[in-house]
Amino acid sequence: MRKSELLRSFHISVAVLIIAAALWHCGTPKMSEPLGLFGASRLGHVLGQDGVAPIPFDENLTLWTFGDTILGTWKGEVSAGATFSEKAIVKGMLPNSLAFTGALSENAIVDPGFTFYREKGAVVPFLKNLPGEDPGRIRIWALDGIRIGASVQVYYLKIRVDDPGKALAFTPLGTGLAEWKVPAAWKMGDPVAFRRSDGLFRGDEPAFGGSVIEKDGYLYITGQQSTKDFKSYIRIARVPAGDIATRRAYRFLAPGGAWTENLGESLALFGDAAGECTLSYNPALQCFLIVYSKLWKGDLALVNFRDFKELDAPVAKTVYTPPPLPEKDGKQELFYYSGKEIYSSGNNVFAIYINPQDYQPYLVRIVP
Repeated sequence: MRKSELLRSFHISVAVLIIAAALWHCGTPKMSEPLGLFGASRLGHVLGQDGVAPIPFDENLTLWTFGDTILGTWKGEVSAGATFSEKAIVKGMLPNSLAFTGALSENAIVDPGFTFYREKGAVVPFLKNLPGEDPGRIRIWALDGIRIGASVQVYYLKIRVDDPGKALAFTPLGTGLAEWKVPAAWKMGDPVAFRRSDGLFRGDEPAFGGSVIEKDGYLYITGQQSTKDFKSYIRIARVPAGDIATRRAYRFLAPGGAWTENLGESLALFGDAAGECTLSYNPALQCFLIVYSKLWKGDLALVNFRDFKELDAPVAKTVYTPPPLPEKDGKQELFYYSGKEIYSSGNNVFAIYINPQDYQPYLVRIVP
């Protein structure tokens, strides 16, 4: 083989290796593995819940926020394998709840072991209704949050229930931010005191706070917004970590990877996101990841990218399809929602989605 042919062969080999490395870091998913019910130990405290969001608290603890949380008692053995009327006596539904686990690890992610926040022995909302707010009409749904120094900040969506008999008959009243200034000597079992501040975003704006991460001094926050034509979009905001409570400090992802103060100029992504999603940065993969549930279908979708300008034309890859839900008269009435990442370890990404039939999160391991 002549020298020129050897050089050309070498260059081709190098190019192939570069492409292979890029696909390894940020390519198509290689496999998904369903891991079943997430956090079976929760069922010793609650019957079911959604809105699952882990917040690193310290080197030993993870704080978890939940949205609607069903309370009651099991008729027999603890079970998520049947409807509540068959297996449980429902006593109420809280708009939010809070729990702690140890620090997360790949070995413990299937069930980290939950200790729920209680007052007088009962699981209670950690985000309280204010005086004058009827808890039957005004509900406070906890979203994601972050710890900054000695302060834990949690976003929440305030809603008005328009018809208690209908699942989606509610009106968003806006997104707020609740702060807990953690006492220096705080320990598990001590009181948790969040102070609400309504009005960070209006009710007609996206519900920001479904996912929060910190990178290079900025917080990156996802927000969902549905439209009258049954589309559901994801928008991305960022804010300096020290300005989390300052609305005018927020900027929103616009075309070309730009950040604009005008929310109306921001990118409306996907249009088929059911419930909250997550945005994360994976150091092992050297990529940002977005995980969400596809509207109506329930499939888990994953988007990976290195630069925000790539979201001008994002590619959402289906990485897992849950089992079919039951139909009634040939029509599907229930739909999976709120697919999100809850933990990653190297190339392994652990995501959950909510099964509306038993109101439980289910865990999937994805290898992007």
